[in-house]
Amino acid sequence: MLGLNDIQYLYEFLFWLITFLILKMVWHKPRFRLAYAYVVAGFNLFAIVMYTLSSISGQMDPLTSFSFAFLHVMVSTVMLTLVYKEIRMENKER
Repeated sequence: MLGLNDIQYLYEFLFWLITFLILKMVWHKPRFRLAYAYVVAGFNLFAIVMYTLSSISGQMDPLTSFSFAFLHVMVSTVMLTLVYKEIRMENKER
């Protein structure tokens, strides 16, 4: 009916729920936030490399590849900047 016969939706929902709950429990630790930002930036760097390789091999249009890679660069930049600023603000308050 609504695609609910596929159990994958349940697995995805549970994955994101568990991820949210774990992040909620440990997000107050600055070292964890910094590590999380580096992991997110690393995944985005991997995505940039994969888009570049797809473009070079001819599997993807170069402009489409560039636009997706640019998006991932911006996500990494924003994530790292926000975490650095938040940690710096907390250190000033102490």
